[in-house]
Amino acid sequence: MAKAEIEEIQGEMSGLDKTSILLLALGKETASKVLSHLNPREVQQIGTAMTGVSEVTRNQMHAVLDGFLSELGDDALGINPTEYAQSLMVDALGEGGGGLMDAAMLGDQVKGLEALKWMHPATISNMLRNEHPQVVAIVLSYFEPDLAAEILAGIPERFQSEVIYRIATLTTIQPRALFDLNDVLEHASSDGEGGKLATIGGEKRAAEILNMVGGGVDTRVLDDISVEHDDIAKAIQDKMFVFEDISGIEPRGIQTILGDVPNDVLKVALKGADDDMKELFLSNMSKRQAEMLKEELEMAGPVKLSDVEDAQRTIVQTVRRLADEEKVMMPGGAEEFV
Repeated sequence: MAKAEIEEIQGEMSGLDKTSILLLALGKETASKVLSHLNPREVQQIGTAMTGVSEVTRNQMHAVLDGFLSELGDDALGINPTEYAQSLMVDALGEGGGGLMDAAMLGDQVKGLEALKWMHPATISNMLRNEHPQVVAIVLSYFEPDLAAEILAGIPERFQSEVIYRIATLTTIQPRALFDLNDVLEHASSDGEGGKLATIGGEKRAAEILNMVGGGVDTRVLDDISVEHDDIAKAIQDKMFVFEDISGIEPRGIQTILGDVPNDVLKVALKGADDDMKELFLSNMSKRQAEMLKEELEMAGPVKLSDVEDAQRTIVQTVRRLADEEKVMMPGGAEEFV
């Protein structure tokens, strides 16, 4: 296949489509090993996408495998040495040897908190609704921003601002508190002794969670915090990233984002966007893709505001993930990736 043809096929598929096809091609045993390294939310998204795969052409398979090999690059191992070493040390030492390693390195081995990640957010919210805000802050700091945001939305409104404030001002916690959820709930507010302090929370983390909440909760929470802690509220707001901020990302980054955002999500997100945002995305597509999307936007009926907000939050989440993977540079990030 010609390179141009491969690139065209790749451009027509979302990141989830490519992942689904690759996993189907790898076979059940290998695919299950790959999925075991992902978090529950990612597994659910990929599983849903895989059920939607119909017939896969030889050219599509060729394009997916070509893209995979390109992403792999010159690294023949294709693994993260740090993550591999972490897993190896835990297997060798057992969880009792965790005190020999930095708590941040062993975060994924904390079974109590890991178990919560498989629960429905509403269930977790209900479990935490009567806990001290400091405890809730520690638990939410441990989760990914999107899950933390759903849990935050489910706890009593009168506690939400206090929880976000505590996340913003939380910087360290004794590592042993992370090895079991019961220990977290019992010792979260105490200083404890022994071990290195693990970095957790902070203003950036609070901003990431508020970015995902939506529904006006972010504005209300910041207003509440600013009454007594205006400096903290401003610091959180300065670190927040919203859908409109994508306009500050350079064209190549927009093209990378488009490769990972499903077309149906983009379409809903743009239904509630202004003309400048629509043009930003359309101008970074192929002519054919842009024309198709324009036509779909014109033909689509009214969309609920809540659906638009959900779609835009999904795209913001994708941008943050790509930035963490150093595939996209955030606005103003000329010197470092965030």
